Amino acid sequence: KRLRVSAKRNGANFIGGVEIDSLIRNKDGKVAGVKYTTTSDNSNIIRATADLVIIACGANSASPALGIGSEKLPLAKQPGALTYVSSDNYLKQPLKRIFVDTINQTHMLRRSDGTLVIGGGKLIVGGRDSDDDSPEDKDIDTSEEPDSAIAKEMIAAAIKSVSPDNLESFVESCSENDDDKSFRITTANRPISADGLPVVGLVEEGLYVAVTHSGITLAPLIGELASFEIEESLNAKSSEEILRERYGFEILNAYRPTRFV
Repeated sequence: KRLRVSAKRNGANFIGGVEIDSLIRNKDGKVAGVKYTTTSDNSNIIRATADLVIIACGANSASPALGIGSEKLPLAKQPGALTYVSSDNYLKQPLKRIFVDTINQTHMLRRSDGTLVIGGGKLIVGGRDSDDDSPEDKDIDTSEEPDSAIAKEMIAAAIKSVSPDNLESFVESCSENDDDKSFRITTANRPISADGLPVVGLVEEGLYVAVTHSGITLAPLIGELASFEIEESLNAKSSEEILRERYGFEILNAYRPTRFV
């Protein structure tokens, strides 16, 4: 919220509740903005021109409507699941840190209201092996199991791996006593590229992309580097200079979208 307020103070304009239909291109074929609708029946079409379009839509960044597609930005099927466990009989003190077990692919934190948040599924740390076809890489299907059953599996894994001593008895009681718990589970596709690494840079002239997992930890650095690169690209003297990326930071060279095409 604070970032949003600060952005508005610096001239940013937020438009919500719209759907991007397509990119706008000028007579030379360069991306020059987006076309979007503000009504469900597509009756109100708006053309918004821009010097450069930035795609930062997470798992939806490869949408053909955004001008990229799965060939230019292949995203892996790496859904993540979160289980929420709450109890009225436990002291509501937040954990001072997030507990992570990269071997058993489990992590845990506790919110200020006492709710435990337990994560399961494959953790991506510093990329992945493209030849890895382990079961964790497949889609998570929750259609045949009730939320409580899936939640108990995740809780059991958390007990074995990352549950601190002062929480172990609480987690065990929640998984065993149906009268003293509230289970809720959510699943979502994570924005992870085919090789597990961030994707940052120009897809083509006028179209910049920034996709990464975890966004909450990498966004401050990527945002700062990208803002510099975007300004440099807009000041470039020629299209050839832009597309050959004779600007920006070498630290991002390994993460360019051009590695996929």
